[in-house]
Amino acid sequence: MFNHKDKPQSVASTQTHLDSLIGQGTEVKGDIHFTGVLHVDGTVEGALVATGSDDVITISENGHIIGRIQVANVVINGQVEGDIEASGKIEVASRARINGNIYYKNIEMETGAQINGQLIYKGQSEGQIRAVEDASLAHNKKKQEQTA
Repeated sequence: MFNHKDKPQSVASTQTHLDSLIGQGTEVKGDIHFTGVLHVDGTVEGALVATGSDDVITISENGHIIGRIQVANVVINGQVEGDIEASGKIEVASRARINGNIYYKNIEMETGAQINGQLIYKGQSEGQIRAVEDASLAHNKKKQEQTA
């Protein structure tokens, strides 16, 4: 029942190299388009986009992203303020703090992770996804009007 031999490998453990690093104490303002593996220990204000099916972004517990993430595989142990879309696997570690919707096909979450947003399975039709997004926007607008 709890046979760990058949457990799929994590995205982080299958990484064989690191292509790019945003170090702790580094702040980047603007969108980043990359290929391969990007590791974030610093702060990024802007979108992170990669189009390859093997591309990976890892966000350490010191990493902070303010913007949209659109990458095949995502490992989060830091803070994200924005929507996340992954065509492969998303791993949400115990220290992850996410404010935004997550569009996923395969997700793994550890105890202690916090997500303030919706988990939206990407296997849905485009119309179903749009309906969820519209409902979310309407809810957020109503919430902002109430606090104003």
